[in-house]
Parts: sequence; C-alpha cells; structure tokens
Amino acid sequence: MYHKNIPFIALVLIVLFSCKEEKQDYVFSLSGQLLNPSPDGVVLLQATNLSQKQFDAVDTLKLNPDGSFYETYNLQPHYYNLRINDSTNVAFLADSLQDIKILPRETKGYDIAGSPDTRLFEEYEAFRSQVLQTKVYPLRGQLYQLLGKKNPEDAEKIAEIGKRVEQAEAAYRDTLINAVKPLGTSLAIYPTTVRWNGDTNLKFYDSLATQFSKVHSGLEITQRILEKVKVMKQISLGGKVPNIVAPDTSGVENSLYQNLGKYTLIDFWGSWCGPCRSEAGQLVSLFDQYKPEGFNIFAFAVERDKTRWENAIKQDQRTWINVSTQDWYSNDICANYDITALPKNFLVDANGIIIAKDLHGKELAEKLAELFSSP
Repeated sequence: MYHKNIPFIALVLIVLFSCKEEKQDYVFSLSGQLLNPSPDGVVLLQATNLSQKQFDAVDTLKLNPDGSFYETYNLQPHYYNLRINDSTNVAFLADSLQDIKILPRETKGYDIAGSPDTRLFEEYEAFRSQVLQTKVYPLRGQLYQLLGKKNPEDAEKIAEIGKRVEQAEAAYRDTLINAVKPLGTSLAIYPTTVRWNGDTNLKFYDSLATQFSKVHSGLEITQRILEKVKVMKQISLGGKVPNIVAPDTSGVENSLYQNLGKYTLIDFWGSWCGPCRSEAGQLVSLFDQYKPEGFNIFAFAVERDKTRWENAIKQDQRTWINVSTQDWYSNDICANYDITALPKNFLVDANGIIIAKDLHGKELAEKLAELFSSP
C-alpha cells in the first residue's frame, strides 16, 4: 500500500533509486581459521599510504574458540592486511562480492582463496623476490662485507662494487615492469606502485593509471594511483623539485630553495645504505672541487637513529647541508620525491629544475665537468 499523498510513479522511482544505491555498496566476506592468534585480537588493516607503509585498523575480528572466524564488510575494494600476531601479517586484496578465505598451510604461513587479485600480486612478489635473490643480494652482501672491514685499502674496490650494486638495483626496478604488465587493470597493481620507475617507464604507467581509473572509477585506490603518476611526472626531467624543509643535526631548519647553488645535487641517502656510503669519497672530492664555482649538495637522510646518522656524517666527511626528519620513509619529503629505495639523487639548476637524475661515479663527475666548463 502506498501513501495517498504520494503518486504511485514517485514511489516506483524512490524504490528504484534505493535499489541502485544498494547495488553500489562494496561488500566482501572474510573467513578462515588462524593459528596462535594474538590474545589482544586479530586486526584488519587497510593501506592508507603505501610509500610510508601506513595501515589503519578498520576492525578487530571476533574469533571462535578454535580460531575460526567469519565476517562481512561494507568496504571499498582495497589492499588489506590481517595482523594475526606480532610476527604474522597476511596481505590480501579484496574486491566487491568476493568470499575470501584465509587458511593455514601445513608448513608455514597462510593460503588465500577467493581473491584472484591476491593471487596475481603473489605472483608479482615471487618474481620480484627471485630477481632480488639472484641479481641484487649477492652484490649487496659483498659490499656490506667490505664496508664492515673498514679497511682504507678497500676504498677502490668498495666504489667499484657500490657502482655495480646501483646498476643491479636500477635494472631490478626496470625489470619489474615485466611483472606489472600481466596484471592488467587488476587491483593487484595498486601495491606494486611503490616500485614504479617513472624515469624509464613513465609513459606506460601513465597509460595504465588511466585505464585503471576507467575500470575502477570512484575508488580511493584509483585516486592514489593517479596521484602516484602525478608525483612521477613532477620529478621527471624538466620538472621543478618540491621544496625540502627539515632540521639538521643541531635541530636548525634548512630550506632547499634557500640553498640552491648554480647547480645543486639533492642527495637522498642513509647511514645504513651501503651504496650511499661507498660513494661518499667521490662526493667529497666533487664538492671541494666545484663548490667555489657554485656547486652545492643538499642531503636528506632516511634515518631512524640520530646517533648513527651523525656518526656517518663525520666518518664520510659530509660537510654540506645534511637534514633528516628521522622518521624513516614516513614523511612528506620522501612522498613528494617518490623515494622508496636508496640511493637516489636529483641534479637541479639554480631554479630547482631537474636536469639529471641518479648520476653516480663517473657519470656524475662527467656531468659536473660539462656543466661547469660551459660559459
């Protein structure tokens, strides 16, 4: 029965509109069984900032005595993490109308069923791990072993292996595009964005983001993917770098824009980063050589430990401006410069326009010689 004061056609439209709104809800179920869950509860987390590794809690699961559970969620398709205890986190992607099951393996870890996007992301991660294990980690091991000896006679060898590590890591990042392409517009591309390399593959990732936005219009992760490409474009060759304002070891704030030389190397490094430390000797030499002609270095350290940072500055004789927020990658500076791995650098002119990126060793020396020999 309908109200006598409301025309029948109006009621029909209201019902249809309500149905349409209901269909737009994002609903998925999450079930399974867990081993040794935390006594404080199992928490469902949603990724809020991948580059800064931030996740927000959205629910605490109710478990049965045997560790089993079943929950339904009216949440957007997204990248989630189930924190089972201090040492176990299960990452998965959830799309609407999926029944996702998380079950323990016979050996170690958990299997995830009901989420094709998660399976694709796991394949991407397996590929990424294999490249690291075979191409990068062996060289890193050699470098850290030499650095640990602190033998001055190893300086040349350290520089050589450091350069090889940088090349291997650059090749690793470029190789990952081969694992991203098969993902299409799956939700699985979202967690891969932290390792997108816009220096060589910007056109592809820009196109991919556009395609993704057409398929997944209105989602939060869609907006984040588009923002990622926007940042990649801003810090590409010819773009103007964002300002950096951060404290030095004495707590005094320093501004990049107020310390731009004729040419400035913006150096992202860390006391814990082997390749970063291995190139310190050359940076000192170049800084001393070209500082009188207007060359400057503005260094931002990705750090947690102030003492280690200060000791590295002294040991490496880094006499230029050194700043850090001492909060690892969890800051706007790393986000604005798309810093997800080290070393990373930007060579800019007096206006902050990027003229070169990721120059190390001989390439950096040759570029500076070319710039400062020009009239």
